[in-house]
Amino acid sequence: MEESEGLVRIVLRTVGGFTGPAGPETRTIEVDQLAHADALRIRDCVAKADLPALPRRLLKSSPKPWDFVRHLRIEDGEKVHEMQFHDDAAPASLRELVAAIEEWSK
Repeated sequence: MEESEGLVRIVLRTVGGFTGPAGPETRTIEVDQLAHADALRIRDCVAKADLPALPRRLLKSSPKPWDFVRHLRIEDGEKVHEMQFHDDAAPASLRELVAAIEEWSK
């Protein structure tokens, strides 16, 4: 993903697991408000995750009560990509993106 692209906002909503259905956790990153190096790193994580190549839903067939369900929304200029997944069903690059979002949204 080129630096000049319009990646603006990333929203990760986590439900289930220890948060329970009544306690979802939402993390939002305004990419343009990050330090330049951090913005480049998050853009790189998004590019490596290759979200358009993934199905919109990556869910386990038999999830356990403690499995989190992630709802990811990436706003890139006028394009919006949304997906839902369990960590265990997601590829490593998507799990790395989640870790980066959790790190930058503290």
